[in-house]
Amino acid sequence: MDQPMSPTGVAVLLLLALVVDYMSVGPNSLRDRLAFFMALPAIRQGFDGSPLDQWTVSALSGVIDELLAASGGAYIAGATTSVVLGAGIGVLAIYTVGCLLPVRMSKRLGRFASLSFPTSGIYRLNLPLWACATLLGLMAELPGGAVGSLLLAAIDFVTGWVSLIPAWLFGVS
Repeated sequence: MDQPMSPTGVAVLLLLALVVDYMSVGPNSLRDRLAFFMALPAIRQGFDGSPLDQWTVSALSGVIDELLAASGGAYIAGATTSVVLGAGIGVLAIYTVGCLLPVRMSKRLGRFASLSFPTSGIYRLNLPLWACATLLGLMAELPGGAVGSLLLAAIDFVTGWVSLIPAWLFGVS
């Protein structure tokens, strides 16, 4: 992935996402979407491949290894940790899409489109939103198949658009 933003642009975009969420700019549904779509590319570009990324992957892999080992001689104990972790991130991506869809889409998509991140009060961060943005930003390359391909394409698309925001607002590339 090429880097459309400078490190300063990434930092500015991440700060903007934090401010939008923390200060509750706009209605909850708009604020959550705006903060998420600014945070995800900033986290992806700023921290992907970093020691934080490596630690997160190894910590989650360790948890999955322990759970598989705890199953003893069960058939599931033979599951591959990296594939299980990738599938978990893929499921998180699908859940996040449900949270970001407009509620009016629930007429066609059912309860999936009525999912939402829990609302947070003014001067509070929406921690589930930030957990999803962080995990997806750090581990978007882990899921395979259609979900993994769509996730990476969506992140690249969003990155192309939000990379213009720091330059437009503050003259930072």
